[in-house]
Amino acid sequence: MDFGKRFAEDTEAFIKNGIIMETFPDFYIDKIQGFKGLEAEKPISLSINDIQVIGYIDAWDLANNKVIDFKTSGRPWTMDTLKTSLQMKVYALAMFVNGDTIPESQINWLGTKRTKNGLSFTGESYELNHTFEMEELLKAIVLIEQTCKQISEVYKSFLHTN
Repeated sequence: MDFGKRFAEDTEAFIKNGIIMETFPDFYIDKIQGFKGLEAEKPISLSINDIQVIGYIDAWDLANNKVIDFKTSGRPWTMDTLKTSLQMKVYALAMFVNGDTIPESQINWLGTKRTKNGLSFTGESYELNHTFEMEELLKAIVLIEQTCKQISEVYKSFLHTN
């Protein structure tokens, strides 16, 4: 099974049921305790001018109005990476539309490295938190609309040339 997919499934199993799989990284067990019982893999749906956006938030903390996403990579996430993440803006926008206030967005990053057997965790991890401003979310809507329009135009062109 893919390294990232296995971590995602292990994380979901812990958040939903408190089950720690044998493949879950030992160094992260203490850090993930606070997520137990949150809503894992929360479905979102957002309609932007006839564009349907759907997805799944890794964890939703209703009590603290917080969108939580887990990332594994060899390149550390930075505050700038979080602030420019379209994925996190869409999650925040979807939860804002279904709530009262813009939620806080949190990235939980776990470092990985390549080994001769594939990928492994480095033991490094941290969280980043940011609350988007309305202007940032509105810009995300414009970007989604522009991107969908471009994809549609390219697809129409493709259909007419084949």
